Amino acid sequence: MHRILIVDDEENMVAALDMLFQGQGFQTRTAAHAEEALALVRRGERFDVVLSDMKMPGTDGIEFLRRLHEEGVETPFVLLTAYGTIGKAVEAMKLGAVDVVTKPFDKEVLLSLVRRICRMESLKEENRFLKEAVDGDHDAFLYASERMRGVVSLLARAGPASTPVLLTGESGTGKEIAARMLHAFRAGDFDRKPFVSVNCPAMPENLLESELFGYRKGAFTGAVRDFPGRVGIADGGTLFFDEIGDLPLSLQPKLLRLLENKTYEPLGTASPRHVDIRVVCATNGDLRRLVREGRFREDLLYRVNAITIRIPALRERPEDIPVLADAFLARFSTELRKSVHAFSREALEMISSYPWPGNVRELRNVVERAVVLCAGETVFGGDLPAELREPSRAAEPGASRGGNVLEDMERRLLADALASSGGNVSEAARKLGITRNTIRYRMQKFGLQDGRNAPLGGG
Repeated sequence: MHRILIVDDEENMVAALDMLFQGQGFQTRTAAHAEEALALVRRGERFDVVLSDMKMPGTDGIEFLRRLHEEGVETPFVLLTAYGTIGKAVEAMKLGAVDVVTKPFDKEVLLSLVRRICRMESLKEENRFLKEAVDGDHDAFLYASERMRGVVSLLARAGPASTPVLLTGESGTGKEIAARMLHAFRAGDFDRKPFVSVNCPAMPENLLESELFGYRKGAFTGAVRDFPGRVGIADGGTLFFDEIGDLPLSLQPKLLRLLENKTYEPLGTASPRHVDIRVVCATNGDLRRLVREGRFREDLLYRVNAITIRIPALRERPEDIPVLADAFLARFSTELRKSVHAFSREALEMISSYPWPGNVRELRNVVERAVVLCAGETVFGGDLPAELREPSRAAEPGASRGGNVLEDMERRLLADALASSGGNVSEAARKLGITRNTIRYRMQKFGLQDGRNAPLGGG
């Protein structure tokens, strides 16, 4: 329940405000003057909003706000005045007042203002927790939208359990950050427990088993020491599989066993080892389609998606775009040692109206670029890439189908590699720096497997 401090020397006004906010479910405290209010603060009472009259005996509202800051109190402050002047309003805002409301005021307008302040303070507190709890690129999960608040609520409720979670969503939406949040929300001293990531498409198939499950010394040529594998390293914490759809079929039964029995066998051993582990998987594809195509085990699907949480694309939560852009601006200004403090109105409109096919990852890269190129303290439209400055680009092929520009680029690269390799799948995989299993998955995804769109040969 939010707490409101009402400070006014007019008894009737105090009584009216007290009745108004208590009737709407707020807790209230009242004070007849600034000194009485300061005494409450010094006793350690905390408030979500301070409503203060401007003209009071002794210390006026402006001086009261200044003294609150001297006490280290940064509670949102709203000044109420029947003597409002432009000069006083400007002075109050410079000191950090959220707003100045002139008496007589509309009670619904005042209620709406206070609710909005309380809502923003709750979001700040939630985002502060996320920044402290999540290692790495925590800025990528800041939010102001109800949609993302619902996602964070799901993560918080699923977090303490050891039940497997499947995170779905487009590339660049922040699925790994969501996985780290699940790890952070687990009960206990999470910062001392390991979070281990496995990037399935990036690992060659012939090395993935030993990297994942470990090995005993002498298990194969080059195994000069025991290695616990990523499963063993993650014992007590979280094991995150990025792009689980690219996990080779040969390893899927072993992952299923790990999920069902919490046991695994390193290469070169005959006895199973037990681990206390939480498995989180992520995909930007359709695992059910892979099951139908025989490239993903149905029983494994039912285990990894015990709880499924979809991370929405950035274009589906436009309220978050300015929040994220500001966070990245502050971050890169510090990292790059530049004094860039704001976006111009034009630049912010460009950023807010762009569909962001690359999601949060693309926004982060655009803001970093803008900070590098910015010549002053403000990012202008000219500091942004051409696709943001030319709205017509948002309607190019791909973006009109829900922001699939990256998929179009990936398809063209794949088709070009196959064509230049004479349809040899292994050669094309080497050119692209991916595994043969991964390239076949991408070929199926983009309809390049039947020879109609690109020549396929042996390999």
